[in-house]
Amino acid sequence: MKETQCMQDLSVLFLTLNRMPSKFAEYQFETLKKAVGDSNLLAISRQPMDCEYILDDNEPGYINIYLQMLRGAKLVDTEYIAVAEDDCFYHESHFKLRPSNSDTFLYNQHRWGLFTWNPEMYSWRNRYSNSTLIAPRKLLIEALEERFEKLGDNWNPKFVGEVGRDRVERGLGVTLRKSEIAFSPIGVIQFNHVDAHEERQKRKRKSFGNIRAIDIPHWGNSVELNKIYEN
Repeated sequence: MKETQCMQDLSVLFLTLNRMPSKFAEYQFETLKKAVGDSNLLAISRQPMDCEYILDDNEPGYINIYLQMLRGAKLVDTEYIAVAEDDCFYHESHFKLRPSNSDTFLYNQHRWGLFTWNPEMYSWRNRYSNSTLIAPRKLLIEALEERFEKLGDNWNPKFVGEVGRDRVERGLGVTLRKSEIAFSPIGVIQFNHVDAHEERQKRKRKSFGNIRAIDIPHWGNSVELNKIYEN
């Protein structure tokens, strides 16, 4: 893992279905624009955005997420790609992370979950998430093109998952690629909500991780932060 002060080598692909509550979406997007600094920001959305954007009119779903990531990666020309999702709050320290090598994907594991239906605390799980991926652009294109060229839309639903995860890539029968983890000084906040793709979130069945906190640096108290979603 490396850190950089130069942000112009990075393009941030902002994935949104434009379903989040309006005040939350406005706050999230303003926070994101501040966090990316002078990095390139490309939104992939269902409606026009106040930045460079492309429209996605495909059926929502997990496979489509990777298709849109591939579309976005091919449209930009920076050395690195970061994926940002519309239910996450980001701090600039996240976007300063870089993979250690051009053959390696990086995932920021400093990611706290906040359940909108039970916001009494944040919780942490040791799991990769697209929402914190920072990737060499060429490597991301290579990995996603292989998936679609080999599998089309016929991915085993048990293995629709992140690039660089051994279990996923073995299950899909594609090339195993390296990945590493990092922890930014300030964490990413991922809101769990009923409009998410994940069934456990839709049913409010997702459980807290073993590491929990009521207040965390920069973002503050979980109940207070969740009021942005409620309003």
